[in-house]
Amino acid sequence: MRRNLLILPVLGTGLLLAALLARTVLAHSHAQHPQVDAGLLLPFQNSAVPSADNYEGLAIYFMQGFESRKTKNGAGAEYKGMPSFHGAEVDRMEAFSRMAPLWASWVASGRQNEVKVGTGRTISLTETFRRGLLAGTDPRSKEYWGEMHDGDQRIVEASDIALSLWLMRAQVWQKFTSTEKQQVVAWLQQVNGKQIPDNNWHLFVVLVDAVLKNLSGGDNAAESQRHYERIKSFYRGDGWFSDGPGEMFDYYNAWGIHYQLFWLQQIDPAWDRDFISQARHEFVSSYRYLMTPNGMPIMGRSVCYRMAAPVPLLLEQFDSVHGQPGEARRALDATWGYFLQHHGANDGNITQGYCGSDARVLDNYSGPASCLWGLRSLIVALYSPRGSEFWQASPTRLPVESSDFAVEIKSSGWRLTGNKRTGEVEIQMPRGARAWPLESYAKAAQAKDLATGSASRPDNHAAKYERASYSSNYPFCGCK
Repeated sequence: MRRNLLILPVLGTGLLLAALLARTVLAHSHAQHPQVDAGLLLPFQNSAVPSADNYEGLAIYFMQGFESRKTKNGAGAEYKGMPSFHGAEVDRMEAFSRMAPLWASWVASGRQNEVKVGTGRTISLTETFRRGLLAGTDPRSKEYWGEMHDGDQRIVEASDIALSLWLMRAQVWQKFTSTEKQQVVAWLQQVNGKQIPDNNWHLFVVLVDAVLKNLSGGDNAAESQRHYERIKSFYRGDGWFSDGPGEMFDYYNAWGIHYQLFWLQQIDPAWDRDFISQARHEFVSSYRYLMTPNGMPIMGRSVCYRMAAPVPLLLEQFDSVHGQPGEARRALDATWGYFLQHHGANDGNITQGYCGSDARVLDNYSGPASCLWGLRSLIVALYSPRGSEFWQASPTRLPVESSDFAVEIKSSGWRLTGNKRTGEVEIQMPRGARAWPLESYAKAAQAKDLATGSASRPDNHAAKYERASYSSNYPFCGCK
């Protein structure tokens, strides 16, 4: 269902009324869908330490969210929320692609494939993925995800889909017919030969090609290596990458670059093994100081991915030498606890902001399901089997809970300071000059976006990147 089919070509007040009518009709169309159990969030909204059972319940909460709004053939879902500039089709697709690794890590860890998602309702995670994948990659299907072109968001989403297929290769890929395999490969193969943004996007192509090689013997080695070498050219030392040419540092190091490198290493253990492992370890040695019991010193783009912040500490648990499961558990507990106490989830989805939804910090490339990238910390945590050391460990203190500190990160130019008494961590930026204010989302722009299903929210780049400092206790976007 396209959001903009309900909109009439009217202006001014009429435009706003038509937009509101569209929203009302959409809300009514979902009224009969299965309910989401908000009670699954309660263990993270009190002072108790969440258990492995609680985290599985949290995953089920998001599974329920998808089930409650999925399309007929399950290749996407219609979540409520502010749209992206990619259009309704891609926004729906992101609901599938960003949920798929959660289903896949659950299955790959040895947890039960059949999951109870409500009273008298059980789903098969592998069947949910299989059905949606085949519908999304079939050009004859009404839910076909479409052809990829230069700079296409589908290239990003293909990476999560390929990863999920690899994680569930025994349960899904190996049971496909030869025709079904050819269909899926043909769609994934489209990531090659396209112009893409010169930043972390290079890793999306590398990971898809690694999966294609692993599952089907596909040979895109030359292009894969070219993209990988470009990523390595962004390396600045101490485990930190610039997200593109120059000196662009933000949390994409954590939830984008090192996350992708870890999975690349899982798919192909020989792929630049020593560099990836060493870079991750060096990164964690400074990044760990950013974890706090009161959120994080948020800055940069994609603020709504904030629940993915603990990812690097969790990745280290798969390294028998450097992993510190107690600290990783505490980082995971503190992050999910803080944000679920501050409106970070609603109706089976992650909200589109920092504390709740906030159009001022929501990038125009982000739609209603985009913030599910925040599940990446949960995805990595659930990749650890129930009986693993990670789930058996007792949480230990974060650095700021142990002592005051001042840490210099030469590669990024950041200076991190921590105050044990207040729990505050602050990033002092090398070139920040002032407390840039956030530009508000004008009412006229809101009405236009609601009517057209597009996005023209304020960019607010200066507030996200050019302040002199960023504090966990006093986030630049506020927290109500």
